[in-house]
Amino acid sequence: MYRLKRVNRKEARLFGVCGGLAKYVDRDMDPVIMRIIWVSLSLFQPLFILLYFILGLVLKQEELKEEKDI
Repeated sequence: MYRLKRVNRKEARLFGVCGGLAKYVDRDMDPVIMRIIWVSLSLFQPLFILLYFILGLVLKQEELKEEKDI
């Protein structure tokens, strides 16, 4: 089944794209690993920098559920 991709603003550094992609690939994946992969790809192919900003604007923001202390 198709899962809707969303950016994760909770652990965001810029737009939350890498955090959202890390969660999409594997729920237990650390966003830092995805950031390292993305920077590595951007060094060899600068188009990934533009793609990052496009994804940051296009992908929907994940709703943050606030936990209430009762």
